[in-house]
Amino acid sequence: MMIHQVSKHYKIRYNDVNGCSREDNVYALDAMEAQCLAMEFNDELMRRPHCITAILLGPD
Repeated sequence: MMIHQVSKHYKIRYNDVNGCSREDNVYALDAMEAQCLAMEFNDELMRRPHCITAILLGPD
């Protein structure tokens, strides 16, 4: 029996080094995976994960 998990759309909001609000979009199984993916694909978030201000479940 194979179980398929559906990815959801997440918006990752963060402040860049200048204090400007930015947003990345990822598809993940949950918010924790969304954070990890955003950090993996965004060097700024990898260096400064504390800059993440919100992880929001977006519309599908």
